[in-house]
Amino acid sequence: MPHVDSMHNHHEYDNEGHGSTHGPGHLPTREEFEERYAQSQQIWSGNVNATLVDEVADLRPGTALDVGCGEGADLQWLTDRGWGALGIDFAPTAVQRCLDRGLHAEVADYNEFEHEPFDLVSVHYGGIPATEEGVAKLEALTGDVLVFVHHDLESDAVAMPAWLAENLKELEVVKLDKRERRVEGGAGAHHSHDVVLVAKRPTEAAG
Repeated sequence: MPHVDSMHNHHEYDNEGHGSTHGPGHLPTREEFEERYAQSQQIWSGNVNATLVDEVADLRPGTALDVGCGEGADLQWLTDRGWGALGIDFAPTAVQRCLDRGLHAEVADYNEFEHEPFDLVSVHYGGIPATEEGVAKLEALTGDVLVFVHHDLESDAVAMPAWLAENLKELEVVKLDKRERRVEGGAGAHHSHDVVLVAKRPTEAAG
């Protein structure tokens, strides 16, 4: 598997999440995003990601982790629907904007984050490293359902949905498809398609 020296938990390019100024697959730094957040009181559209709504609206609320929570649109949607949701992000300004909305969020690097499993893990446009360690951590955090979404692109550094589907060891892939994006504004409006992976922990293992 490709080696990644460091990993940061950021959405890339979408209506709520982080985009790299260095192009697809680049792992942005905390400093890059702190500089970007300093330029505006809101850099993302503030709209929940449509794939989160599509895949989670009918699930029974439990605990949820939003990896790369940005300014908190997805986190807000989950919280409003009864989920005990926590967001993590490596940019202190992004986390503070979530806290200002009354949401639960903390500054954390994905590589260093430790927690008991969540019923739902949501990763939209995040930079999970394409390594055994990155996949193992993701599976360890997922108690039941993983919703993993990224743009239709390739990267040697960042795990993409199709690559992840081939490298999951504990979770079973239940859905892997390409969808048109429904975004009219915000930082990610120029991307036309997403690849969506939904995986679940086998019932016998989840108990």
